[in-house]
Amino acid sequence: MKHKELKKRFNALESDVKEALENMVNKSKHISKHMSCKALKVYLFDYTELVIVNDELTFLDSNGQHHSLYSDCSLEDLIDILNNWK
Repeated sequence: MKHKELKKRFNALESDVKEALENMVNKSKHISKHMSCKALKVYLFDYTELVIVNDELTFLDSNGQHHSLYSDCSLEDLIDILNNWK
């Protein structure tokens, strides 16, 4: 398999995971403790919520601080959020 094909497949997977997470946030009935928007409760590192800020998935910690999607976690961690969501 050529390396360009691997990159293409990785980018497609990453896009699919982000889209699935965005859909989960948009369907969530939970409202963020720190913002007036829908949020997913998460238990990952020190993050407690996943929200959408300025069209970007963003983690919030218990103090309401914003963290980028990949500041501490990997694509595999994001897939785990999808698999463990109830």
